[in-house]
Amino acid sequence: MRAKFGIDAPGVVRTLALLGVALGVLAWPVFALLRAAWGGAAAVAVSAGLALTALTLLTQSVWMVYSSLVAKHRLWHRTLDGLALRGDERVLEVGPGRGAVLLRAARHVPRGHLVGVDLWRAQDQSGNGRAALLANARAAGVADRVEVLDGDMRDLPFPAAEFDLALAGLAIHNLPAGERARAVGELLRVVRPGGRVVILDFEGTAGYADALRQGGADAVHTSARHWSMHPPVRLVTATAPAARP
Repeated sequence: MRAKFGIDAPGVVRTLALLGVALGVLAWPVFALLRAAWGGAAAVAVSAGLALTALTLLTQSVWMVYSSLVAKHRLWHRTLDGLALRGDERVLEVGPGRGAVLLRAARHVPRGHLVGVDLWRAQDQSGNGRAALLANARAAGVADRVEVLDGDMRDLPFPAAEFDLALAGLAIHNLPAGERARAVGELLRVVRPGGRVVILDFEGTAGYADALRQGGADAVHTSARHWSMHPPVRLVTATAPAARP
């Protein structure tokens, strides 16, 4: 059995693809109608605009699929590899979905324990659900080291300093803007002194970095945009403080 991680934001991908196809199909009859009514120049201008818009939408949908299936995995592999983990860490991910990031982290901590906490919203990932994550964990041979809980990232059911590493990938932006700092604060709270927080997202990253600084985190860093994914993303990394404020 092979792990299957689905597509992120499937509704958005589907809408972009359907609109792209519809506008592409519409371009030719619009050209024919406008050519008869307004002449060739106007018909070419309007139909070309429709065709270009269609191509843009289709490109975005394909890019998002590539992001889910390829680019996200590569970026997280490089990111986790760069943390120089010991291999026995306790790792938390909020919003793990079907486990693409959490199970990749499992490869970097072969003696560690991993916990995923999610509300499992179908609009965030195709086939989203705790059963899908656990099935993928079994397929990857790491089910004995993976724990899955229902829960809200704004109110994590763990004591302080429970984990060595806390991850959030394309998850925090789903919260209302006013609630995101609370979720970031929870990630920092449950990480032990000297532990790491890593957040990947396409919006709100400046606010995440500010929330980490306000929480007393050290070495807060926001990366440049990574254009291999669509929408382009940034990574926010930080180290939990040795002494809590």
